[in-house]
Amino acid sequence: MARPPKFDRAEALQAAMHLFWEKGFDGTSITDLTGAMGISPPSLYSAFGDKQTLFEACVELYERSAVVPPALEAPTAREVFVQMLDRAVELYTRPAHPPGCFVISDPTLKARRGSGRDAIARRLRRAQQSGDLPDDVEVPALTDYVDLVLRGLSAKARDGATRRQLRAAADVALRAWPSAPS
Repeated sequence: MARPPKFDRAEALQAAMHLFWEKGFDGTSITDLTGAMGISPPSLYSAFGDKQTLFEACVELYERSAVVPPALEAPTAREVFVQMLDRAVELYTRPAHPPGCFVISDPTLKARRGSGRDAIARRLRRAQQSGDLPDDVEVPALTDYVDLVLRGLSAKARDGATRRQLRAAADVALRAWPSAPS
């Protein structure tokens, strides 16, 4: 009979997520992970599988509190953007987390970023079809705009921008949002 783990799985996963967030997948070694998680290599492999499987579990943990998915349920396209901006400013500058966005900052997560962009585009198309966005708005361009703003806020946070600075930039970005049809 296998012995139960002598560590808190959720805490270990959180520690691994922060390390991957700071150093990226390629920059994080098994030694880094076991040190941060407070476990031995055999415990890591037993509990989480290999490094790639652990990384994917960390990304899934992050995405549960990320910027895009929760905001997509807002009633209007403008409110979607407001919620994304608010969540980005708050999440990217949390004192207990590395700065910026984990998914944006790691080059190995390009496909995840693409699926986030696709979800934003689908939401904006629905908004346009329902009359919430003007017919002349180019949804691909507006999707690019949202993506660029979120990536820019992440980069600024990683470069040391304060929450106040990100909030000011987000407010400027929001002023460029297209007006709803009258």
